[in-house]
Amino acid sequence: FHPSPQELQDRDKYRVKQYSVTLPSMDETHYTSHTELLDELVLQRLIQDYQIVPWDIIQQNGRRSDAAENILQHTLSMGHKIQRLSYNPSQDSVDVVQYYANFAENENPQTCRYYLWSALRQDYVSVSQTFTKYTSPYKWNEVDMLISGDAVTSIVEGMRFPRISFVIIPDQFTNEKEESDYSTKFQRLLEYFAKMQPKRESNKIEVQIYTSSSKSPQDSATDKKFVVDLRKRNTEKYEWMELVHDSNCDTRRTFRITIQWLVAVAGKIEQQAQLLQRRCTQYGLKLVSVPHFSCLRSVTMNPFAVPIFIPVRNEDCVNNIEGAMTTEFDFVYDGNHMSDPNEIDCIDGFDFVVNKWSIKKRKKFVPARQYFHRSGTLFARFVRDARGCAIVILYLNQRHNGGDEQLLDTARSVFNNVEEFIVNECERVKC
Repeated sequence: FHPSPQELQDRDKYRVKQYSVTLPSMDETHYTSHTELLDELVLQRLIQDYQIVPWDIIQQNGRRSDAAENILQHTLSMGHKIQRLSYNPSQDSVDVVQYYANFAENENPQTCRYYLWSALRQDYVSVSQTFTKYTSPYKWNEVDMLISGDAVTSIVEGMRFPRISFVIIPDQFTNEKEESDYSTKFQRLLEYFAKMQPKRESNKIEVQIYTSSSKSPQDSATDKKFVVDLRKRNTEKYEWMELVHDSNCDTRRTFRITIQWLVAVAGKIEQQAQLLQRRCTQYGLKLVSVPHFSCLRSVTMNPFAVPIFIPVRNEDCVNNIEGAMTTEFDFVYDGNHMSDPNEIDCIDGFDFVVNKWSIKKRKKFVPARQYFHRSGTLFARFVRDARGCAIVILYLNQRHNGGDEQLLDTARSVFNNVEEFIVNECERVKC
């Protein structure tokens, strides 16, 4: 789809934004020319569902240009979004013009309710998902600047990028020596991380290691990250990824690692993931693949995920259940993750604080303590309200389980035991 030039210039129909991307000096960039940069910028848009508009279609819509035969010009369309990327020889830059259709701003999100089979419950469970017809405006200028090397190389939330996540499940310790041995094994992983960094980088991998000598498990305050150059030779096309990890390690908490990338082929990323797995096995660390949404505000982001929500309306009951996760059911603490109670159906009767700045009176996000079963098969998240009551969310780790029936049987057994314990506790305190 490509509108006529008259439509694109009609401000009642389209909004226009434009900017230029300029390569740094050649000794500071990984691209040999603006042609190579332009190809990469176009590729990023194709990855995110844009389509290249053939020149004959553009001509049919009445647009004429002196650059009609210039191969350094591309027009891409997503229906309600049009982009034109072209090389500007006078400025030695790539010019980007974006057109946003005004009609896309007036679409209301649609909520769809449907039933999915739950491998935990062995029954159909009602789930809901909110869909939007048109995507919201995206900060392509930030992405383009990042890819060109004009900005500090760092992928930030809000950008769309592929990623794969892992957690390291700590060993179970019976004495201080075993805990010290685990710390030593983890230190070897940090040494491997240090070797992955470019030689020109002077940043040392600094991750504080906490042990059971402290009162309670320490949460990771922030994420740390570094760039990994995926080229074997400098003459190859520049491809890179970021390795993101927790800022500290606690021997009573999982340690999260994420590989994320913008400019890299899948084969090289898979190679890095396999290498990480082999290293952890070599060091005696248990590395498990997990869905990235397991650390995000909503566990319902995947429309095919089937989380089980169990409301518990008594604080003492919640405390007993949460304590039993690690003492009775072989879970390990997975950290405090901000969660969105608005994504949960059964919040009636719970006291979640309303965001005073929200026109629709949406609830504020809350920190939720999460636990991960040592088998790597099951998560449990406790979303507490202002009174200490909680909605317990149990959901599978499909990245690890896959179609393995033995792992699914383990997850179902743990789930049934936990659910029975919750029911008994609620009956005991009559909540």
